[in-house]
Amino acid sequence: MAATFALSSPILALVFSHFLHHYCPVWAAMDTCYDEKGASSRCMPKFENVAFNRTVVVSNVCGSPPEDYCMQTSSTRSCHYCDASDPELNHNASLLTDFNRNEEPTWWQSQSMYYGIQYPSYVNLTLHLGKAFEITYIRLKFHTSRPESFAIYKRTEKDGPWLPYQYYSASCGKTYRRNTKGYIRPGEDERTAVCTDEFSDISPLTGGNVAFSTLEGRPSAYNFDQSLALQEWVTATDLLISLDRLNTFGDEFFKDPKVLRSYFYAISDFSVGGRCKCNGHASECVEGEQGGLVCACQHHTVGTDCQRCHPFYQDRPWARATGDSANECLKCNCSGKSDECVFDMEQYRSTGSGGRCVSCRDNTNGPHCERCKENHYRKDPEEACLPCNCNINGSLSLQCDREGRCRCRVGVTGEKCDTCQAGFHSLGPGGCRPCECEPSGSLDQCSPLDGHCYCKPNVEGQSCNRCKPGFFNMQREHPAGCQPCFCFGHSFACYSANHYRAIDITSDFNEDQDGWWGEFSGGLKYPLLWKEGEVYLLPLNEEDTGFYRAPEKFLGHKVNSYGQLLSITFASETSELLPDRVTLLLQGSGTALSADLAYQPLPDVDPSLTPRRSFSVRLHEYEVSFRPHLSAFEFQRLLHNLTTLKISNAGGHNYTSQLAGVTLTSASSFSSPASAPAPWVEACSCPRGFAGEFCERCAPGFTREDPGRGAFSTCVSCSCHQHGTCHPETGVCECLDFTSGTTCERCLDGYYGNALIGTRGDCQACPCPGLSSCAQIAETGQVVCTNCPAGQTGVRCQICEDGYYGDPLGTSGTSRPCARCTCNGNVDFNAVGVCDHFTGRCLKCLRHTEGDQCQRCKRGFYGDALNQAARQKCRPCRCNAAGTSGPVDECHPMTGNCRCLAHVTGRDCSHCEVGFFNLQPGIGCERCKCNPVGSVSMACHPITGECVCRAGVEGTLCGSCRVGFFGFSSHGCRACNCDPMGSASMQCHGNGTCQCRRGFVGHKCDKCEMNYFYDRATHQCEECPVCYGLVKKHAEKLQTRLQDLDKLLAHFDCRGRFGKRHHPLKYATTGLYEGEHQREDTFPNALEDFLAFQEAREAFIKQFSLLEASAGALSAQLHGITFALNCSISLTVEEDEDEGKDEESTGACRTFTKILLMIRASRDQLKQATLDLDNVVISFEVMSAPNKWSIMVNDSLVLMKSHRETADHIEAVASRAVRESKQAFNFLMDLLQDNSTEEYTRNLKEQITRMQQQKENLTVLLNVTVAEHLALVEEDASFKLAVGNITSSLHQLTLMDAGAASDMNQTEFNQTHPDNSTAQLSEDILKQTEELDQEIQTKENLISNISKEMESVKQTVLKNLEEVDAIKMLQENVQEAKASALTSVVMGKEVESDVITIHREVENMVKEWPRRQAQTKTALKKQRPQEEKVLSEVRKKVKQIEKMLDPARENASLTRNITKEAEQMAHDVAKGSKAILTQAKHTRTAASQLNSQIDSALNKLSERELLTEKAKSMIPTEPEVSLSSIKNDMEAAKLQLEAYSVTLSELISKIDGSVPLERFHRILNETERRLSMLRGSVESPALGSKIQKLHSAAKEQQSRLSLIEQDIQEIREERDSLGDIASNLPQSCPQALGEGKA
Repeated sequence: MAATFALSSPILALVFSHFLHHYCPVWAAMDTCYDEKGASSRCMPKFENVAFNRTVVVSNVCGSPPEDYCMQTSSTRSCHYCDASDPELNHNASLLTDFNRNEEPTWWQSQSMYYGIQYPSYVNLTLHLGKAFEITYIRLKFHTSRPESFAIYKRTEKDGPWLPYQYYSASCGKTYRRNTKGYIRPGEDERTAVCTDEFSDISPLTGGNVAFSTLEGRPSAYNFDQSLALQEWVTATDLLISLDRLNTFGDEFFKDPKVLRSYFYAISDFSVGGRCKCNGHASECVEGEQGGLVCACQHHTVGTDCQRCHPFYQDRPWARATGDSANECLKCNCSGKSDECVFDMEQYRSTGSGGRCVSCRDNTNGPHCERCKENHYRKDPEEACLPCNCNINGSLSLQCDREGRCRCRVGVTGEKCDTCQAGFHSLGPGGCRPCECEPSGSLDQCSPLDGHCYCKPNVEGQSCNRCKPGFFNMQREHPAGCQPCFCFGHSFACYSANHYRAIDITSDFNEDQDGWWGEFSGGLKYPLLWKEGEVYLLPLNEEDTGFYRAPEKFLGHKVNSYGQLLSITFASETSELLPDRVTLLLQGSGTALSADLAYQPLPDVDPSLTPRRSFSVRLHEYEVSFRPHLSAFEFQRLLHNLTTLKISNAGGHNYTSQLAGVTLTSASSFSSPASAPAPWVEACSCPRGFAGEFCERCAPGFTREDPGRGAFSTCVSCSCHQHGTCHPETGVCECLDFTSGTTCERCLDGYYGNALIGTRGDCQACPCPGLSSCAQIAETGQVVCTNCPAGQTGVRCQICEDGYYGDPLGTSGTSRPCARCTCNGNVDFNAVGVCDHFTGRCLKCLRHTEGDQCQRCKRGFYGDALNQAARQKCRPCRCNAAGTSGPVDECHPMTGNCRCLAHVTGRDCSHCEVGFFNLQPGIGCERCKCNPVGSVSMACHPITGECVCRAGVEGTLCGSCRVGFFGFSSHGCRACNCDPMGSASMQCHGNGTCQCRRGFVGHKCDKCEMNYFYDRATHQCEECPVCYGLVKKHAEKLQTRLQDLDKLLAHFDCRGRFGKRHHPLKYATTGLYEGEHQREDTFPNALEDFLAFQEAREAFIKQFSLLEASAGALSAQLHGITFALNCSISLTVEEDEDEGKDEESTGACRTFTKILLMIRASRDQLKQATLDLDNVVISFEVMSAPNKWSIMVNDSLVLMKSHRETADHIEAVASRAVRESKQAFNFLMDLLQDNSTEEYTRNLKEQITRMQQQKENLTVLLNVTVAEHLALVEEDASFKLAVGNITSSLHQLTLMDAGAASDMNQTEFNQTHPDNSTAQLSEDILKQTEELDQEIQTKENLISNISKEMESVKQTVLKNLEEVDAIKMLQENVQEAKASALTSVVMGKEVESDVITIHREVENMVKEWPRRQAQTKTALKKQRPQEEKVLSEVRKKVKQIEKMLDPARENASLTRNITKEAEQMAHDVAKGSKAILTQAKHTRTAASQLNSQIDSALNKLSERELLTEKAKSMIPTEPEVSLSSIKNDMEAAKLQLEAYSVTLSELISKIDGSVPLERFHRILNETERRLSMLRGSVESPALGSKIQKLHSAAKEQQSRLSLIEQDIQEIREERDSLGDIASNLPQSCPQALGEGKA
């Protein structure tokens, strides 16, 4: 077939020329769509034969089977062979459109008429162009004659209907029901096919052409660009040639095969002229991605035919390009927020811009994405829009302002209105509802999620408006809401008493100390210093600052102050001295509490007022400052018997600030009705057995189980066996019906029977004397007396028992009661027959007694047989045979004295009298012969007669001095003490002087003679050289002259009172020179007197020293006693300071103070006297004449006077010291009144330190005082003896002087004068001695009085201390007993209450548990499908919905519809899931909490399962409950809840994380759109019913969710019940629980 062809028909030529003319102006621009300026212009692909080399689909072809055919010519037929399998002989469809020349034609050929090819059979030739083309013409060149009838059809879309294009038939009306040669008039539809017979003639027999022009005969062909109809008319994607009827000569009628084989269809060329349709927007068509042709679109068009604008070039409607306009597509204006838009005609008409942007990014909206989406906002036009996320329930509108803030409903808050305001809850369609929580019982506002109120620990109820059982008095300020019941631990039911009124116990110190005391360590009490409005306490030392101890009005029963405020106020001169913290100590009921309180600064304090600081504490267990922590019951028990309340400003010192006020809030039933009520005071509803407002008493018929615990003990039923009532405290029964015992369990003495029967006649009187006790023998019923009167026995006490006599029943006459036989304790009453049963005569006397009553000792024995206290009443006489003057077995019967010989004594005459010895039988004793001077007494040894000698005396009769002793006298003999080196013998002369060897001199030969010297080598006195002898002689002369002078001076008494005192050494030296010339009878007495004086002086000094020390110790001891007695510690105590004390205390203090002053004055005098005596020097001189004693007496007088003056001076000094000490004391007391300076404070500290030191010394010195006093008495005796010796010596000296003066007149004068001087001296010394005796006696009396008073005080103090110690021990024992009893009571009550509570709870659980368990399981089963639906993907959701929709499974053909329905269901479920998402989160939280609660409950149940079993066994009438099954069920519920919680967690995490919400929305929106389209296109009743079922399923799911919510609420309530059970389970179960209940 040629690429170009000749137009044989004039009409076709005309049309083609017209077509070319029409397109001529754009012919040059077909290769580009833009002109030289770049402006868009129309462009079209090239014009071509679009059928060239395209495969034509034919419905019939020759050669299958191979056949013969004949070609008709004008006159002949040439026959040929067609074989489809032979390439040379086939005529298939490819030959229609191949390149072929006319010289060598090729053609397609159908089967001949021989095979039935004739009308009505037809043959179709179909040309598939692959895309739309604009067809200009269609040309067919037939190899045979042209058909009588054939038609051309077209399609404009794939699989579209075939539309008639042109009919060719010689019989138009018959074949196609069309008019022959029809035409189209203007105004008619130009897309109508017409029928013509122009090409239906049989001639030519070969090579005939048929050319169809698509625009020929169309009125609008010259206005093609504006004719949409013609544009559509020329468009075709497929062409169909339907060959309907062959042209024949009519000879086929004869059915000649050759004729029939000559008629067939054959076409040699099939050409179609046209262009690839691109609507003027492309210049070429190219092969597309799918292999077909597509336009290479320009002008922002897309599509196979450039038939639409690019998705983002939709600003005006698409239009075909014309010669006037390229009609290019314009870009949409989407403000940079979208890459997609659609054309909107309405928008185009109204605005001229039809591009409506879609899929705007950044949450924008509008035709050009120029604004935010609804319910979105942005602060800046360049920013992305953010979702408002306004909560649909909490917002008035879902649209927020430009800041993103939503407009909230009332009670709703938050930027997105998604949170309830404080005080509102349950955000829902109507907003938030106000909370209904009771402020006093709730911790805070209610839960904003569900309105659940958070109750305080002791409060319950949905609105926290009621106290839990066991609590009362709901108060806002109480941390736990309600106050626990106390009721002494006996009841958990109480309420506020209405007859109590609030009171304040206050100490403001406006008048006095108000009973407050200061207390230091060791319990030492001190009075407080008071100033109007305040008191203060001085510390003992830096470590012991002391406490303020409260008086009785703050102590005692203070349970009514539980939970109330204790306020403490301190004041000071400046705020810097105020304490920062205060220590509070509380003690009571064996418990001690301490608290460190810090002050709360107060704003706007008036600076003109005294600086004050208040410390407050509330007395309950929630006060964190209390240590140790107590339970509510323990705290109230402490306040029940508050024994101590002490305060210490531990933040400073007690003396830097003053206690200015203490206030304790309490309650009383006796206060004024106008006072505020006190709802914190409880009134208890007592259980059976208890009575009283606080269950503090046992009800009638009940008593304390443990009386030692008092009101804390439980009350048990009295067990008096119907014989009376018991004491409510002790439990002792007041027995009647002749019963006795603690529980009337036995009959009274004198009655018999069984008191346990419980009737009035249980006890009968015993048939015994005096109603004595008896017993009834069970076997025989006989009554036997068991407690006969003393001395009686027998079944009825009818006879006297052994050891008694009488006739109780009068069998021998008058009845005589049995009396004890009177044997004076000298018989064994355990023996049988000790006396006669009727007369009482003793028959078996013991212990050597005799008589009818054993009243005297036997012969040869003595003693008092009636003396019951004697160990041995009668003892044998046993007289000594040598000293007795009669029989040795006879003695006085009472004293046992034997008859003795002369000068023999002793009870048994066994030894001599005193002064006698040598007992001889028959003679007696001889008198002792002791020397009366040398023996101590006239008594001697009773056997040998040896006497007891004095010191230095020896001999059997004490008649001579021992060797080395001298001076035999009544004082014994004195030791010679001769020097062994200088004495020729150790025995001295009678005067005590020793016999010296050559060169030695001295009384004891212990010195060298003058002109001799001591040689240390030889220990001898060696003679000096000769020259010393001349000096010696001269010295002797001078000595003789001095002696004469001395004698002369002695006559004139030059050494009188005012003479010079001589040192004893002078006279000693003189004595040494004259020692060998002295007489033996003058010197010793003077030496003895000198030594006696020295001993007396030393005795006085020692005595005075001891007295001084004793007085000092006694003074310190008395000072400590006054300190201990709380007397104002000072030497002088002013009367006005003791006005507050009682008379007894004041008198004691005065007495001790006076005694103390007297002792101190005496001590000072003794001290001075000791110093004076110590300074006294007693001169010793060997006097050659009597005037030496006169000198000594004068000297003594001078000394005495000097001593007196010194003593007076000392006394005056002591008086002045006392006065000055009084003044100092007064000054110190003034200082004590003013403590504003540090100097006063230091003085006070020093004084307190001295007082404490004196107190410490008191104890030691007090014990020493008595011993020292005894020593003083002994020393006083020795002192008296020494004075006596001095007096006797003076008398002897007087006698000696009188005998020596006989020759000279001058001597007479000296004789008279010494006598007078000596007498005067003696009298003075005696007088002084008497004065000293009197003073000593005074001191002794004073010491005795002090000792007595001290002893009484000491005894009193010791007694008080012992009583205090005993009281403390008793208190400790009581507190321990109380604590133990209280613990037992509390445990018992807790166990009882817990068992009752557990039983009730378990009973309720038994009833409710199956239903609860079933509901829980059902809820979990219901929730599981919901979780699976939300968590799985869309396809899994579809499968799950298919499983739920059994009817949908039966119809497999509706799978796609069911899937889409499932998507709709998923959409609905997703929406429902969104609605329950918040609830699911809440459910997860609740499940988690419930899980932990169940864990705790399971643990507690495991620990108390045994206890509950015991409790069940004690309640036999109640239904038994198995805690094991309950535990198992709870464990199963726990596992289910855990799985439920995990599933909910996964659900929330997947919804929140795995599936983005926007994607979720898009999926659901797309699903909804598809389902909407599906509903619109498919209206199936079955589908509608299934959708209705799905809706029903969704509603059912919603109802199930509601049930789940209800189940969760029930689980919560169940959890609360379990929590109550767990909290009320007891720690242990006492064995006696059942008895306690009985």
